[in-house]
Amino acid sequence: MKTKVEKILLLVVVLGLLVLVGGYAGYRGYKSLRQARLVKQAREYLVKQDQRKALLSLQRALRYNSRDVDACRLMAQLAEEGRSPAALIWRSKVVELNPDSLDDRLALAQTAMFARDFTATTNALEGVLPSDKKTAPYHNVAGLVSIAANQPVQAEAHFVEAVRLEPDNTFFQMNVAVIRLNSTNTTIKAGAQASLQRISANPTNGALRCKALRELATDALRHQEIDSALTLCQKLVQDTNSAFSDRLLQLDILQQTRNKQFRPTLAACQKEAGEDTKKVWELGMWQMAKTSPRETIVWLQSLSATVRNTSQVGMLTADCHAALQDWRGLQALVEPQNWAEMEFIRHAFKTLALREQKLAGAAKAEWELAFKAAELQKQSLVLLLQFAARWNWLSEGEEVLWVVVNRYPGEKWATQLLARLLLAGGRTRSMMQFYGQEAKRDPSDLLAKNNLAITALLLDAQELKPHDLAREVYQKSPTNSSFISTYAFSLHLQNRNAEALKLMEQLKPKELEDPSTAGYYGLILKATGNRAKARTYLASSASMLPEEKKLFEAAKVGL
Repeated sequence: MKTKVEKILLLVVVLGLLVLVGGYAGYRGYKSLRQARLVKQAREYLVKQDQRKALLSLQRALRYNSRDVDACRLMAQLAEEGRSPAALIWRSKVVELNPDSLDDRLALAQTAMFARDFTATTNALEGVLPSDKKTAPYHNVAGLVSIAANQPVQAEAHFVEAVRLEPDNTFFQMNVAVIRLNSTNTTIKAGAQASLQRISANPTNGALRCKALRELATDALRHQEIDSALTLCQKLVQDTNSAFSDRLLQLDILQQTRNKQFRPTLAACQKEAGEDTKKVWELGMWQMAKTSPRETIVWLQSLSATVRNTSQVGMLTADCHAALQDWRGLQALVEPQNWAEMEFIRHAFKTLALREQKLAGAAKAEWELAFKAAELQKQSLVLLLQFAARWNWLSEGEEVLWVVVNRYPGEKWATQLLARLLLAGGRTRSMMQFYGQEAKRDPSDLLAKNNLAITALLLDAQELKPHDLAREVYQKSPTNSSFISTYAFSLHLQNRNAEALKLMEQLKPKELEDPSTAGYYGLILKATGNRAKARTYLASSASMLPEEKKLFEAAKVGL
């Protein structure tokens, strides 16, 4: 029986716990309320076109809850308006938090398409629910993606289906007309032009009117109908609903025709871009491609410090320095800056500058900072991988791929890319490790098991029981030529050459002549005494891995 003192102590403890629980619940409620207010505040700032205050409100809201979908979605919107590559990171995060949302997936697909990340684009569309793939918005975005991937037939099919589902939607009708402008059938092309000309005269919908004018002007320029292109473009830029990108189309036409108005128009565009980072990004990208990186840097350096130090403009300027191979200038540019959520890219650019100046130790340390800043977010890793690929950094690309493969096994593109990278580099032991992981992750993956067996056989890694593995894979798929070849090699290593030969001769002549199979067939032919035939197949073998090269070269001796 508890004493009176014990009962009092127990009561105090229970009351203390209740106060703590209540206090914690109250704190959580306060956080939730405060966060909701900050997100609402950010929306209000966006309506007022005050991006800076909207950004500050969203950053504070995300400190309360980094997984708030509304806040992440608004961050994506802000990044898109500023033409920041961070838009893809935020759109990806929104889809991770809200994977069944059609609108969010379509937004991610379009953002990824703009960034030319077609893997992310395809993944976003593939994840759309089957029922949502029967909607007009889905087919419209799928059509736009098909255009970006240079698949006009598929694009037209998607746009036509969107019109069938929503026959009164003029925007979808216009997309059909745009794709048909490229038709070789003169009747179809004329119909498309007539449709766009009709839409370009629309007095009520300015966005549609401008898009139709834009497409007609672009088509005229493509066919070198210069006078028509200039007239249409002039009409377009005078429309109050036109976009800044329409000025760039006008610059394209003026530059191609060597029109004396090109330089004054470029200067006017530079003045209009002013403090607007979105316009600065668009014009900077245009100038870098159409004038020169040096001229682009001169203009970017004339902008205010506030604009120059944004991640978007900083990245664009860094690209210009890299194009000019101005490594000291690149280092001086990126060292003092802060690119917020794009810090990992700033570190990557600094790594590039240091490597090109032969400062290997400092470059290695800088890469580690880039990798650490990116590794907690899948899309950041993908962006970092793209930069590594652009600069031909094989070991750094492999490092990033290992993390993506291990953390996100569903990203099959990463698995395939890593396998190709290891094969190209002749990394047999790393390949064995990789396929060991894949086979463990999915025991039904026969291809991974076969590749694990062949690499283990080449490396004599008997602890993995490669002979048993080769036999198991063959027995489960006895008609697969790769599996037959691996098992026959296993039998050869066990001095069961007659069985190996019988197995290989099940293959068709074309399969035996395949460079990846021919060498193994040659080995077995030599072991069974058919030296003349062995010489033919060993000569056509492909030494994809160092161990294979050594094996086949040794077999050629004495033939």
